Amino acid sequence: MNKKTLLDFTSLVSSRAIYALNWYNISPLYIFIESSLAIPLSKLGEIPTSFLIGAGIFQIPSGLLAAKVGNKRVAILGMYLLSVMSILSGLSWNLSSIMIFRFFVGVGAAMYFSPALGIIKNVFSDKSKGLAMGFYNGAFNFGAGIGIAVWNSIALLAGWRWALILGGIIGVAITIENHALLPPDSLKKEKIEWKKVIGNKDVWFIGLSLAGFWGAFFASAQFLSPYLVKTHGMNGDLAGLVSSLTLIAGAFGGPLIGMVSDKLRGRKSFMILLSLVTCFLISTIFLTNDVTIWIYTTLLGLLSAGIFSVLYAIPAGYREIPERLLPLSIALINSIQISVGSVAPYLFTFTASKFSFTIAWISLGIFLIVFLPFAKFAKDG
Repeated sequence: MNKKTLLDFTSLVSSRAIYALNWYNISPLYIFIESSLAIPLSKLGEIPTSFLIGAGIFQIPSGLLAAKVGNKRVAILGMYLLSVMSILSGLSWNLSSIMIFRFFVGVGAAMYFSPALGIIKNVFSDKSKGLAMGFYNGAFNFGAGIGIAVWNSIALLAGWRWALILGGIIGVAITIENHALLPPDSLKKEKIEWKKVIGNKDVWFIGLSLAGFWGAFFASAQFLSPYLVKTHGMNGDLAGLVSSLTLIAGAFGGPLIGMVSDKLRGRKSFMILLSLVTCFLISTIFLTNDVTIWIYTTLLGLLSAGIFSVLYAIPAGYREIPERLLPLSIALINSIQISVGSVAPYLFTFTASKFSFTIAWISLGIFLIVFLPFAKFAKDG
């Protein structure tokens, strides 16, 4: 990796981290938002769900657009949209307004995600697909973990509105840097055979198999901090720090597990095994105490980033999918997972308010595991 390539890689990984920060920095703010905007707990899950709907709907259009006009153009536009809408989220005045702004944060996230992945893959060789996806997902986990760990303190100092606005401003700044530094798109004039991806049953089944995992993990990372405050009596800063480990630990787990998967013949079986362990951890969170919760969150972080690294490396090994269409294949997987997984945050908050947090955690574990059998119908990559 030469100096220029290393600089581009560092720039892109940094924007991936800030992108993730603006996904998750709202997590420790839900308690403030719930009180400030008078939103009942049963309705609170509609905020992340609206984000997921925006992210899910625009995954495939973003992948198609990137194949046509270039990965950098679409990724940069997505980051600008995500960042500006994060700023506007801090200006929300009721549930409807914050849902609208978070919906468009999701749209921006969709436009950035798979095109940026298409850029970073070019830095690594085909023998290091797992490692490449590991760094990509590790950066996401690091940024998201910082958002959960630090943003409660920022909200206490400046208010939840300024906390969201600050995240958006940082996003604009890193996007300007990416816009100036990353090399322009280089596109060959060729027919875009998008049906090779959209009609690929293996991509559909591998995406659907982890749709439950995606939703269960997203809901866990979003609502673990409020759960610890409400049930364990933790202060917000400590709860945010504990919750952040579900993501920060992934900064190490992503590259490590991705590298291990590069040496295995069967990535798919490895992915399923890791998912089963994650299912156990999520569904038994209610059994933890103030000591064991640290172990749980660390393991969740290590495993989650690793699972995503293995998942995204599988379609990269499908020879029938041209390299130019890899972002579209990842976009399709993400669209499937987000569309199905968007139910999980609402399922969790609704179940917690109507029954108990114990039932809510168990329901997430069930939600995760029921989709895993679909992996049987997808080939390995």
